[in-house]
Amino acid sequence: MIENATVYIDKNQIIKNTEILRTKLNDDSKIIAVIKANGYGCDLVQSALLCESMKIDMLAVLSIDQAIEIREHDVQLPILLLGVTLESNFQLLLNYDIIQVAANYEYSKRLSDFALSKNTKIKVHIKVDTGLNRLGFKDYSEIKEAFSFEGLDILGIYSHFVSSQSYNQDDLDFSQLQITRFNEVLDKLKEDGLDPKMTHLQNSPSILNFGDLNYSAVRCGMVLFGLFHPSQIEASIQDGYKAVIEFRARISMVKTIKKGEYVGYSRTYKAQRDMKIATISSGYVDGIMKNLSLNGGSVVYKDQLCPILGDIAMSQFMIDVTGLDASFEDEVVLFGHPLQTIYDYIGFTKQSINELISHLRYTLPRVYLDESKEKDSF
Repeated sequence: MIENATVYIDKNQIIKNTEILRTKLNDDSKIIAVIKANGYGCDLVQSALLCESMKIDMLAVLSIDQAIEIREHDVQLPILLLGVTLESNFQLLLNYDIIQVAANYEYSKRLSDFALSKNTKIKVHIKVDTGLNRLGFKDYSEIKEAFSFEGLDILGIYSHFVSSQSYNQDDLDFSQLQITRFNEVLDKLKEDGLDPKMTHLQNSPSILNFGDLNYSAVRCGMVLFGLFHPSQIEASIQDGYKAVIEFRARISMVKTIKKGEYVGYSRTYKAQRDMKIATISSGYVDGIMKNLSLNGGSVVYKDQLCPILGDIAMSQFMIDVTGLDASFEDEVVLFGHPLQTIYDYIGFTKQSINELISHLRYTLPRVYLDESKEKDSF
């Protein structure tokens, strides 16, 4: 079935981005692929299967339902949950062989007690709060005690940067403080004869900013999909990374209007001349935010930027195709084209990259492409 809107993913570019990443890491550094937010907009299951085929070492997602979805598609890689699982769902961690974040002392005790009631252990990575103040242990004595919980199988320890994408000196100093805090915990564990096994602190922005900091693994999501904070666009391009995601929608109607007629809700656009316009069958239900039209955004059609006319509605909006041979079912590009990259797009919508990819409707078709199977051209 042909859909009104489709997200296309360049499979080969994900592979190339991963190959570039490996050149930036130490030979023995493992890669934990973060594929939360529906694979950064690139589909949870398809991205998981591709990661497994690329011999990624571990996957990380936010919640137990995401982990189960991956397992039910026969992905065998270790899966780390970055978010808290409700106690009523602890049994699922065992059923699906999932590694749970040990988010603090009390939560770790609950995990351990549950596992002991089942005569087993729950796999965990301990989270250290080095400054984000979200999840994590702050007190070393509690971390040390967690290593004695008989119901926990501690397979790793990690923390998370606050602003590793920033080149501002204050932010760089805070990142260094986080590194110092994390290393102090690792040093104390070593002094106490405790082995945390896998250690990881770095996310995608920090690899571009700091290189490999010599922990046993890096925890990457955005870099695999060629997505970066605007502060790192130039550096990412220089390294050869490219965004892999393209969003297209289809024309559902073409019509002519007269000078003085209005377009869209609230009559926010008034034609200054006779025009040909096209209706696009997509809208903010799919993640195309109204700010795109409010801030003068366009779409790309036949290698031309076509302005959006009036407000974007829930599932439709209109564009100016005057002078173009526009037809029913033709595709337009929202982002992922040289004339309107994903970074151009968020310049209009005022979103972060993560906010944008999180807002793309989960049920939009994601089509993975390679050189042997290209999508239709314009």
